[in-house]
Amino acid sequence: MKECSKTFEKARNELQVDNKLPHKNINFTEKASGPGNLSSISYTCQILIHHPYILQERQALLTFEKEEVAQGVIKKGRHKVDFNNVYEEVRACEVQLGRTMTFEVNMTISNTKVTVGNLPTDLPEETLKNKLELTFYKSNIGGSEIMGVDYDRSKNSACITYKENGVAQRVLKTPQHLVKVHGSMYEIMISPLIEIQLKKLQIFSGICQRTVLLEQIRNQAETEEDIKDLVEIHFQKSSNGGGEVENTAFSLKKQFVYFEEDKA
Repeated sequence: MKECSKTFEKARNELQVDNKLPHKNINFTEKASGPGNLSSISYTCQILIHHPYILQERQALLTFEKEEVAQGVIKKGRHKVDFNNVYEEVRACEVQLGRTMTFEVNMTISNTKVTVGNLPTDLPEETLKNKLELTFYKSNIGGSEIMGVDYDRSKNSACITYKENGVAQRVLKTPQHLVKVHGSMYEIMISPLIEIQLKKLQIFSGICQRTVLLEQIRNQAETEEDIKDLVEIHFQKSSNGGGEVENTAFSLKKQFVYFEEDKA
């Protein structure tokens, strides 16, 4: 499993996903009857990429518990808010988010294939493929019958496919090998073959149904925290067309805020 962790980490870096893979609790279920029952190791994770929302100076965001309350506040448009006996008219707008991308990454470590790298470049392809088949067929390194060797000169690597499941895990226990060809010794490296697939790609822009943007908050007398509290107090009241507020944001300066998928 140590080699698997390294491989998943390598794949994550190649995809430039700045997000740790979540830990999984694994329980024993049943005993396998033999190595032939081993299957490839597969992992799927969902990735969400979106740009932060820019809250401009003297704007506020209010997220209500109920969607209909937020939509009612937006529909009314302008609201007179009491800032300690100083009434100001603010404008309520819908929140338009930028483009968001979500997709799944499926990573599978093959149980029948391995990758061999650091291959000599001065040997003919057939000579190299035959040598690899002879080397990795040997039982003393955990090898077995090989179905084929695919050589990729552009990457200076090869893929070895075994006939039986579980052989890949055995030969991976020794990552470095010395092979002798025409009197010369070469050190080659073996690593798991990982297949990466991107699935369920979706690109969309969203509107927050339960969040309201308040603009034109010009009050200069109150502190940032006081303005936030007074705005929330005003829109908590049903008499003002409001309702229960889940979250409030206000800043005297431009700032970035992040939205999560609405589970409500």
